[in-house]
Amino acid sequence: MQQSIRLLFLSLAFVVGTTATPLFSQDKLLSIQEAVLKGRNTLAPKRLQDLAFIPGSKKVAYVDANTLKVVDALTGKDISALTTIELNKKLKESGLDSITAFENTGFLNEAQFYFKGKKTELFYNLEKNSVTNSDRKITAAGFENLDEFKKGEIYAYVKDNNVYISENGKETKISTDGSYEIVNGKSVHRDEFGITKGTYWSPKGNLLAYYRMDQSDVTDYPIIDWTTYPATNKNIKYPMAGNKSHYVTLMIYDLRTATTVQIKTSGAKDQYLTNVSWSPDEKKIYMAVLN
Repeated sequence: MQQSIRLLFLSLAFVVGTTATPLFSQDKLLSIQEAVLKGRNTLAPKRLQDLAFIPGSKKVAYVDANTLKVVDALTGKDISALTTIELNKKLKESGLDSITAFENTGFLNEAQFYFKGKKTELFYNLEKNSVTNSDRKITAAGFENLDEFKKGEIYAYVKDNNVYISENGKETKISTDGSYEIVNGKSVHRDEFGITKGTYWSPKGNLLAYYRMDQSDVTDYPIIDWTTYPATNKNIKYPMAGNKSHYVTLMIYDLRTATTVQIKTSGAKDQYLTNVSWSPDEKKIYMAVLN
């Protein structure tokens, strides 16, 4: 009898406790400014930027909330942290322009990392607490779709929808038909099927495969820029369901002969090409073809 009474008392206590707790709605009506302008910052999903191992160490570095953090990869414990506020103080002391966020950050070793400055690339030395101009042969224009084979020496990038290769300071324009309708070296198929970039180095760096996307049959889609006053319209190519799509091909540039070939594939010209990979000996290239 005592046990039954005790259980009943606990049940009543739970009911009273739960009914007495006020309920608050988590819904919030966003303004058009918040929905449009904050989708990539304060309202963006939380993620780690520039996550990578530090060469020659058992440490991992990443950017989180405008802070560059170094973590012990074995224990997960924080080792150091550098905020943009602290970095901007050092940039000001060195007579350099401040930055708003860490971009294109990467470590050369445990002591040095590079990052994109306002006008060019910069180096920061953690041991000396000093910042200097980078001696890598990368200009500010070279950061769009940057794809490095050998850090600072051999890399590919895109400018005006054309692909460029920089090899030990010598720049070569390897595509010439880039335009609003012809896009070279960028992600294709609306980033579907795991596609995140548009250039692919061969294992030895002798060849560069890149996407060429013909959007001439794709209709324009208007995008409104609410950051200007009055708001302005910018057209993009967007393949709507049921309408014509873009046509993608895979090109291969040979650095040794300065020649380009197009990979021929069977099937409809609007099919999807993805999972681009090289064989270790550079003699074969693989990709998946989807209708």
